Amino acid sequence: MGSSLPARDTNLAKEYFCSGVGKFLDGKYKEAQDEFQEALRFDPSLPLAYCYLGIISLELGDVDIGLRWCEQGLEIDPENGYLHYCLGAAFERKGKTKEAIVQYEIYLKEHPRDAECLFSLGCAHDQAGQYSEALNFYRQALQFDPSHYKASYNLALVIGEQGDTSSAIECLKKTVEANPTYWKGWIKLGLFYSYAKNWKEATVAYEKAVELRPDVSDSYYNLGLCYLSANKSKKAAQAFKEALKRNSNDADSSFYLAIAYIDLKDDERAIATLYATLSINLEHEKTHYLLGRLYYLRGEQKKGECELKFLEKMHSPLADALKTSLAENVPKRSSPKKKKNASQTNA
Repeated sequence: MGSSLPARDTNLAKEYFCSGVGKFLDGKYKEAQDEFQEALRFDPSLPLAYCYLGIISLELGDVDIGLRWCEQGLEIDPENGYLHYCLGAAFERKGKTKEAIVQYEIYLKEHPRDAECLFSLGCAHDQAGQYSEALNFYRQALQFDPSHYKASYNLALVIGEQGDTSSAIECLKKTVEANPTYWKGWIKLGLFYSYAKNWKEATVAYEKAVELRPDVSDSYYNLGLCYLSANKSKKAAQAFKEALKRNSNDADSSFYLAIAYIDLKDDERAIATLYATLSINLEHEKTHYLLGRLYYLRGEQKKGECELKFLEKMHSPLADALKTSLAENVPKRSSPKKKKNASQTNA
């Protein structure tokens, strides 16, 4: 870290500090870091310089360095709330939620209406599994800043986990109203609409999600399920193909692509797709079940019996189902996938 000169030059230190703030606001973190370090060389008693250096270190992924900057600043100014807040963020990044909560609360005493701090406290309690406290802080954050879309997003997730789908949907609607480009909000909105079997609104949400983030395969998978539920088999097939383009090992997307082909009366392509599914996952039980049914319905008894024997060898409950459900068209639809690693955000 920065070393001080024998004599201070507070005016020069302020110039470097102001320059650093400007570069920080422009997102030029490395340049800002150099400016703040220069400011401390000329005046090591600038607490906010330590705070900015701590924030920059966190943004650059140097959590331990960020923590040390904050601690060094607090040695100079122990009551500085901004340094306590930054230290809380560093602790949270390290998974030390109890320590983070202590630091955030110190800052909150000085700034009780700060929505971002209330949101951070909500995240820390959320990570600690203290969901009632998390709900309280998310709601307080929204009280002081109704447009805090990350607070309404996290609030929706906690509420949704408690089984209140309708309230979760209302929170997520506020999330995407506040920030229409927040793709995670659209994905979760689609998911909760799917739970409520509101396929029309789920479709709208997933279509927006793939528009914003066309690289997320699960969104295409879930969109495909919505299209299947609405009997839009061509659109469903295209959605599952898009999912497979982004994740060629997605056995479920391959399986439901086959179902879309069945709906389109294209059994040959459906069978070829089912075999492609088995090349991804040989023990995909639903695929063996559906292949068996197709073969029986086509009069290809021996091939159907092979699939039945495979299910019996796996001790799959679908073996008995295959024997008794030849009158059905397709197996029961799957539940939509949850988006991976998107359950909470504080980024």
